[in-house]
Amino acid sequence: MLGRKLNHTYGFALEGEVTMDDLHAIEAAYKQNGVHPEIDMCDYAHGSAFDLLSAQYTVTGSLCEYQQSLSGFQGPDILRGDMNISILGPEDHNTFIQASVDGFSSTGRAPELLEVLAESAAARSDTILFSASLDGELVGTAAMAMIDVEDIKVVVFFIDSCLPNARGKSVHKALLLERLRVARDRGCDVAVATAREGSISGRNIEKVGFRRAYSCKTYTKNQ
Repeated sequence: MLGRKLNHTYGFALEGEVTMDDLHAIEAAYKQNGVHPEIDMCDYAHGSAFDLLSAQYTVTGSLCEYQQSLSGFQGPDILRGDMNISILGPEDHNTFIQASVDGFSSTGRAPELLEVLAESAAARSDTILFSASLDGELVGTAAMAMIDVEDIKVVVFFIDSCLPNARGKSVHKALLLERLRVARDRGCDVAVATAREGSISGRNIEKVGFRRAYSCKTYTKNQ
């Protein structure tokens, strides 16, 4: 019911060659739950996967994955004078959820989906929530999850939301820069973020020093 945002396959064929049996196993899981198959395929996936999908799937979108090393990150000491970025505690979770929903409402996604996404971020034990305020008014929210990957500490930026009346006021940029600073100070090694190819979010991510690591194309099974 909540669509591809919560129902898609990621990482297919990154471990090596795949067969039709592997694809059928994924499709069976989708069918069991009444969801249409969608697979986000990384550029570095094994070539066998692209061969399997070419006959029955169509590319319906593209995502860019970005990364930035934090070892040399030097962000601005202060943000614009009327901007304040705060870390939110458990007592602020409801405020975070509502502001996130309000910020994404213009995308046309179902309010139920937006609420589930924000609740999921607030419930994660590895995640820090942030808010942005202009002149004391809440205008944006975001989150970052700190994850140990072998001997590297990776921080994932996600669920960046800006309220409609604050668009064009560098809210997203401020949330990105503050999370980079906090992640560096907490010993993270690499920051990663995802955005639709050609999106405003992607351009903002690049402006604060992220570089494109790879792309993922979304393959949707033909009806």
